[in-house]
Order: sequence, then C-alpha cells, then structure tokens
Amino acid sequence: MKNPKIRLLLACLMLYGILPAVTAQDADTLLKRCASVETDAANLARIPSLQQVRTTSEAAIQDYIRANRSQLRTAADEIITIPVVVHVVHNQLNNKVGGVGNSNISDGQIQSQIDVLNEDYGNMSGYKGFYTDSLGVDTGIRFKLVTIVRTYNEQAQFNPITEADDVAEISPAWFTNRYLNIWVTRLADRYLGTSQFPVVTDITTRTQGLMTTEAEEQAALTDGVLIDFRYFGRNSPAITTSLYNLGRTTTHEVGHWLGLIHIWGDQNCGTDYCEDTPTAFTKNETTDTSCEPVFSQCRGRVTRNMIENYMDYSPDGCMSVFTNDQKERIHAVLALSPRRAKMVEFSRITTENVVVELFPNPVHEYLTSNVFTPGYEPFTVSIYNQKGQKVASDVVNRTYVNVRNFPAGVYFYKVTSGNQTVTKRFVVQ
Repeated sequence: MKNPKIRLLLACLMLYGILPAVTAQDADTLLKRCASVETDAANLARIPSLQQVRTTSEAAIQDYIRANRSQLRTAADEIITIPVVVHVVHNQLNNKVGGVGNSNISDGQIQSQIDVLNEDYGNMSGYKGFYTDSLGVDTGIRFKLVTIVRTYNEQAQFNPITEADDVAEISPAWFTNRYLNIWVTRLADRYLGTSQFPVVTDITTRTQGLMTTEAEEQAALTDGVLIDFRYFGRNSPAITTSLYNLGRTTTHEVGHWLGLIHIWGDQNCGTDYCEDTPTAFTKNETTDTSCEPVFSQCRGRVTRNMIENYMDYSPDGCMSVFTNDQKERIHAVLALSPRRAKMVEFSRITTENVVVELFPNPVHEYLTSNVFTPGYEPFTVSIYNQKGQKVASDVVNRTYVNVRNFPAGVYFYKVTSGNQTVTKRFVVQ
C-alpha cells in the first residue's frame, strides 16, 4: 500500500504505550480516528496530476449513476455476499490465541466483527439516532467469513503507512478479485487501520473521488483492509478502548474499500458526493459517547450533522446509518471497479460441487485457476507430473502457479475441498 498511485485511507487508533497512570478515558482522548487527509496531501505532493485524475474519475461515476439509476435501484435490491479472508499477523511465539494484549486474536473476536459488518451494512445495528429511521438503509451487502489465516512474525507492530505492504507479504492476499482480505495485527504511530480505495474504469456521479488508473500489479497484492487488533470486533478482552469498541472501525474502512468518502469530504464543508448526507463543516472527532447533536453552518445554512453515519468519526456507539445515496454509490463502484465487479460475478456462482477452471491451457508462464466450492469452503491444490510424482505441495486456496521452471509436458492439477476432489489436466509448453 506504499504505492503513491493508491489513495490510502488510514483510520483509527490509540497510542499503545501510554503511561500506566493514564486512565482509560484520558487514553481515549489520544485516539485519532483517521489520518487520510495527511496521507492524501502527501500523495498529491508527489503526484500533482492525481487531483485531475480523481476529478475525471468522479465525473465518470456520477455520469454512470445518472444513466443507470433505475437499474442500480433494481440491482441494489439483490443481496451481494462478499467472502472474507482474515489474516492474523501476530508475534506470539507459542501461538497462544486470545487474551489481553495478544495480537493473535480469538476466532470469537473475528466472528464478532463479521457479525458487526452484517448488522451495519444490513441496517440492523439496533441503535436509533436522529437520522436512523428516516435515512438509514440496508445496503444489500453481506459478508461471509471464509477462513482465518494465522501467521507468526517476530515484528511487534507495523506502521500502516510505510509497512502495510510488508504485512501483505507476510500473509499474502487471497485473490483480491474473489475475496475481501482483512489483515489484523498491531499497528504503530497511533493509527487504527488503513484501507485501499477501489479503482474504477469509468467516472460517474457515484465514483467521484476515486481513480481510473493504478499500478495494477502492486495494487492487486495489497487490496484490502488493515486493522489494529485492539479495535477489531466487539466484546473481547483484546479491545482496549471505550470509544471504538464495537467493530465500527472495520465498518468504516470497508466503506472506503467500497468507494465511500468521509461525509465532510475531507475539507471544511466539503462533499462526499452523496446528496442525502447533510453537509458537515468537519469530522465529529469526539469522546462524547452520549451522542449529543452537532450542527454545521455551511454555504449560509445551518444543518444537523449526520453523526450517526458510519463514514464520520463518531464513537462506535453513535453510529447506525448508511444512506440511500451511499448505497447507490457502493453498487456503482461494484459495477465500475474491475476487481470489485469480478468479485460480484463470482459471488453469484453457487454450486453443490467443486468446479475447477484452468487457463491458459497450454501454458508457458503462469497458470491461473478459478475454483468454486460450496459455501466458499477452503480448498487445497497439489500438482502431479505424468509419473504421478507430486511437483507442488498442497497449498490452501492456490489460484495461480508459476510454471516457468516446469519441464514441458502434461501435468495434473488436483483440487480437494471437504470430501470432494477434482483433477484437471494441463500442458506446459
């Protein structure tokens, strides 16, 4: 995620090593919900032309929405299930799972975050703020935990700006056009996390602020969300704050991954390109868990801020709203972003049997596979030569193979999931 053409979104965190005398409430005042403005300024300084790219991209998104509004409303009634892979990168030498201060978080904490995502994107959080009943909608997005990948690394913590791609190297992403990859570890420098914006092929009224070009190879390897383990999920001993303790940091960052922008547009009285989110002077960065109303005066009007919106900085307990315009923007991005669109395409494929597709075949360099399993169940891949000798050991969810060093000949690609096995033949030339 260091690539300067990728607009990073950084959110949330508390300085870990504060003095023992500091109370929990005092510590919460040190939390910084998001550093995207500073990161964006650095990117623009390096690449001044990026601003024009974003302007062009956003125009294409808005055009797309205007031309396809009725179609989007129909499509948005469909429930899209996004399969999720959670990568836990920890420094527990004994591989102990769970507990206070342990970055090797429990399965229960991880599942609680998936539950929160489904509640929040399904408008089922249960919290009733000022705007919840009138403007809160079900986005039509759901999430399914496919697997948890646990990886030991001796490094204690990672800087989300300069070392995010290092985390992705330690625990490589599963195909980012098939899965939402979420990396969970300990983060440094007061950040709660980071998220990679989608890149779109066309700019419409709902993809403004995004980009149309990127360094594709690097972006595909790091596409996902990175969250500090202390703010991931809810009701866990590992969570250390009373402000961001309900899993909304991940809800917020996944919103960015789906193309949503902060509701104040990252500038005073800015825009998030969603007309049904009231214009806000700035972010609601506060320790007020009573959720008292906040007002803004922009363009000569006084409006009540939508502090309930998941794309603000409010404490987790105050959040409960995605709006209809945000929903339309999400579905526009899912249509216009190549990797997101491919993910939606794959999500619609349901099968009771394991299905394996290999291409190209014959192959010279990289063999790619599409593997579909019932309920996104994990699968293992092994490769055999004509003599029946295993030339590639079992690997979980292998989706591509470098065959440049394979001698020319016939090989067999064996996929196993549950009690099913499928073997496909391919030729290396």
